[in-house]
Amino acid sequence: MDLGQGIRKALSRITGAPILDENAIRELVKELQRVLIGSDVNVKLVYELTKRIEEKALKEKKAQNLNLREHIVRTVYDELVAILGEKYEPQIKKQKILMLGLFGSGKSTSIAKLAKFYQSKGLKVCAIAGDVHRPAAVEQLEQLSQTVHCGFFSEKGKSAEEIAQDSLRLQSQYDVLIFDTAGRSAFDAELAEELRKINSVFQPEEKYLVVSADLGQVAGKQASQFNEAVGITGVIVTKMDGSGKGGGALSAVKASNSKVAFITLGEKPDALEVFDAKKFVARLVGFPDLDSLLSKVQEISDEEAMQKILQEGKMDYETFLAQMRSMKKMGPMKQILQMLGMYDLPEEFVGQSEANFKRFEAAVLSMTAAERKQPELMKNKMRQERVARGAGLKHEHVRELVTMFEKVQKMMKGMKGNRGLMKRFSNMLPPGMKI
Repeated sequence: MDLGQGIRKALSRITGAPILDENAIRELVKELQRVLIGSDVNVKLVYELTKRIEEKALKEKKAQNLNLREHIVRTVYDELVAILGEKYEPQIKKQKILMLGLFGSGKSTSIAKLAKFYQSKGLKVCAIAGDVHRPAAVEQLEQLSQTVHCGFFSEKGKSAEEIAQDSLRLQSQYDVLIFDTAGRSAFDAELAEELRKINSVFQPEEKYLVVSADLGQVAGKQASQFNEAVGITGVIVTKMDGSGKGGGALSAVKASNSKVAFITLGEKPDALEVFDAKKFVARLVGFPDLDSLLSKVQEISDEEAMQKILQEGKMDYETFLAQMRSMKKMGPMKQILQMLGMYDLPEEFVGQSEANFKRFEAAVLSMTAAERKQPELMKNKMRQERVARGAGLKHEHVRELVTMFEKVQKMMKGMKGNRGLMKRFSNMLPPGMKI
């Protein structure tokens, strides 16, 4: 069980309890202690945290707009945010970045993700191969740079310090220089000295330490060691999507007086997220992440199809297919559902939702041009059966698509007649798509 699933299960004791009394709150506290310690959060920190939660839940006056259950959930949320830190604000400007980390931390892949992040902000990026001790590191970084289409710089037969010096001339060509440094199996005096020399020559504005979430509390020790050597400005915690020790790593970094700058939540180049404790904890306790969902919608929405639906009030199977395809670009169905606050859903349910996407697409593609543009034609059973045969589907699958389409069509028509709702929806859309 991961940290978020454990916390949500603990909170369900409160949200689902028939009677909410002191015993129920104390049971919640015990369950939270078990979950947090199991996720490698420091024991002393856990007891301090849960003591504050218990005291606030029992004694603190709740806000007028919250019932007792909501007050307790909010208290857990606030206290978890307090131990994980605040939102990090990366500098979106010309800069030099020094990347630090031991073997196995995910430093090279983090450089690629960071490059993609800054490129998405309109900056030109170059990755610099400064790990002169491991030839494979140079080759790996070059391949990753090609994957994300950023610049790449390396020099054979030179020291890391010399490469750092030579790379400074790239500042006229690129906005962001990301310098990769050597790793070790453990932090030592030799590594510290090399890093100090590079730091002195390169003069980076940002110094990011990369640590793996599966280190747990050891992440705090690494942050302290590197910080003492070169003064890190932020920590990137990798493998947050698969480690049960993620909470321990994050809290340990915070305890070391370092800032968590980014977290990675997967292998893809765009699986890098600016760390925001409030957002992160909201996911842990099961709050919906509507800001991220709307941001995703704005990034991928088919503007032409959406304009047609909103301005003309016309929705057909062509525009429906365009929007379905846009949704597929948002990522796995599981991720979309979690943004809506639907966590811990059975895998078979998520899998069925993914399968529906594919079936609906196949059905629409099997329709004639007239059927796509005149949805009322698809109410005919004979047409549904023909489309099902053409798409290799069962009749009930096509019937389900028609039913779903009609519900969405009705909803969109209702929105068209509600000026207040349409105005709020319009404000969520990208520039150029205002209604």
